[in-house]
Amino acid sequence: MTLSSVAALSGTLKNQHGHHDDESLGSIRARRNLLAGYWAGSLIGLKGEYLGRYAADLHEADHAVRGDSDVIERLSADLAQAGHAMSKTDIAAALRRFHAQALKDTGCTE
Repeated sequence: MTLSSVAALSGTLKNQHGHHDDESLGSIRARRNLLAGYWAGSLIGLKGEYLGRYAADLHEADHAVRGDSDVIERLSADLAQAGHAMSKTDIAAALRRFHAQALKDTGCTE
């Protein structure tokens, strides 16, 4: 999936959750989660519609608790189940990279 597809899905998720059209922290976080979902889903071996669904599901999982622990736990469990054991520290580092990419994609700064 292309970054423009991620942006379109991110926009859909923003509208579902009532975010404003401007690139708020929530929309940047949504984009970050989608990028992480496509990354992890690809490692797991998902393709097409299943990959997109996984990325959207990962974004929804981010609403379980405040912070990143819910996303990190989910990614850790899913990757391990698929045979890709990765430390939570490495997953957190990947999330930081995806956050930086989301900021770059939107032209926003924190």
